[in-house]
Amino acid sequence: MDFQVSARKWRPQKFSELIGQEHIVRTLSNAIELERVSHAFLFSGTRGVGKTTTARIIARVLNCEKGPTIDPCGKCTFCIEITEGNCIDVQEIDGASNNGVQEVRDLIDNVQYATSSARYKVYIIDEVHMLSKSAFNALLKTLEEPPPRVIFIFATTELIKIPETILSRCQCFEFKPLSQSQITKQLELICDQEKIEIEKRGLEDISKIGAGSMRDAQSLLDQVIAYSGRKVDAESVEAVLGIVGGNTLETFVNRLIDREPAALVTLIQEIVKQGKDLGLFCRSLMEYLRNLLIVKISDQPETLLNTHTCSLETLKEQAEKFHADELQVMFTVLSKAEMEMKRSSLSQMVFEMALLRLIETRPFKKIDELIEQINQSQSNSAEQIPVPSQQPIGTEETPPPSVAKAVSQKAPFSWDQIKQQVSRTKPFFEHYLEKCQVPVFSEKEIHLAFSDSFTFDLVETPENIQFLKETVKTVCGHDVDLKLILDTGMQEPTAQAAVAEKKKSIDPEIGIQKSESEIIQDALDIFGGIVVK
Repeated sequence: MDFQVSARKWRPQKFSELIGQEHIVRTLSNAIELERVSHAFLFSGTRGVGKTTTARIIARVLNCEKGPTIDPCGKCTFCIEITEGNCIDVQEIDGASNNGVQEVRDLIDNVQYATSSARYKVYIIDEVHMLSKSAFNALLKTLEEPPPRVIFIFATTELIKIPETILSRCQCFEFKPLSQSQITKQLELICDQEKIEIEKRGLEDISKIGAGSMRDAQSLLDQVIAYSGRKVDAESVEAVLGIVGGNTLETFVNRLIDREPAALVTLIQEIVKQGKDLGLFCRSLMEYLRNLLIVKISDQPETLLNTHTCSLETLKEQAEKFHADELQVMFTVLSKAEMEMKRSSLSQMVFEMALLRLIETRPFKKIDELIEQINQSQSNSAEQIPVPSQQPIGTEETPPPSVAKAVSQKAPFSWDQIKQQVSRTKPFFEHYLEKCQVPVFSEKEIHLAFSDSFTFDLVETPENIQFLKETVKTVCGHDVDLKLILDTGMQEPTAQAAVAEKKKSIDPEIGIQKSESEIIQDALDIFGGIVVK
């Protein structure tokens, strides 16, 4: 069979044919014309974007009989041999299978010999990150000072694994993923040359799944042509590649608008029964939500949309049913689900759980407004709590907690607010206040009673008295008379009472000021949503 896959048959043979790497083409072309060609290059980037192809073009440019030239003839002996991989002076080495130090030493020995007939000896090492640490070390000296007319070209998909000592000895070029439009245009050219009739929508689907890789997209095109023959429609592309069509996406979003969990799960099960790829569906749904958000925020969304799956009128109609915050949260949920699906053997269940999470999304609320709303609710609840009458210290009716709340005049603040302020300023001081009772607590005066003389003496120092007065003034907004009482016959609050008071102080029904984290959790419980950090 003489058939050759598209990725090989349509591989670029000169700089002018490279797609999507204009910045690299310009740099290398200028280097050739100015005769400033480096002895070592390192090409990095995702698969199928032209790294190895560019390395072969450099070998052809340097060794063409008409060269060095940026436009090699493609007809001379060297151009043909390099294209077919038969040139003795241009060696392409697989770094994954030749990653040991011995293989590198053999390469170094061969480097010392002159070229057999070509102008330059070119060593192309693909997947160079697979070399061992000792192999990299063995290469350092030769890489820094190679013999004349020897060029090293390294290609890798994982730049982070390349040692800094190697990077510093090379000219590094990062190849960008190709855009969907660039891939689609090239696929159109191939189909025209091959006399293949294919719908534009089908080509766009193939380009999208190619995810920036020209080689992947060309392989998918071959697969689709093998299934459909020389006339390919969009439905055939969807069937071969497991793509969920635009009508299904539109139906899914409508059910999401109606908040129908059972209907959503049923739809997913139908998609799985049809043999569709849930991973592709998840990505398509993410793109659909992105388009809904673009329609919502843009006055002219036509120039920003990158889909053919649904009409603009339908997108606008659906976008009205969502808040922008909801679309952002949904996109985040699906993004996490896609990553989890790749690692899980229960990908369908992972996706179903994510869909149920989508139904629960709600617009964001400003945290300041939530805190104010919760505090207002607590304040209203506090106004309805009956105020106990004042009781003498030590009587049976005195409650065990540290605050007896005998109030002669209603105070707009609480003892717990004062203790919280003390804790924020001097955390250790709160321990002293846990050992006292408050027989009098009003807007004008506060009495603190201690049964422990040691604690009383510690609190009664002028510095601490002043600290307490300033703290009370901070909380209530004005000066309040503060009186300390020592009553050794008074029963000290028990540990159980202290715990009960602690729980009571964070109970929203009593209207006590809460911490920010507790308020946020209350807000989540009431309104739903997630915390965005």
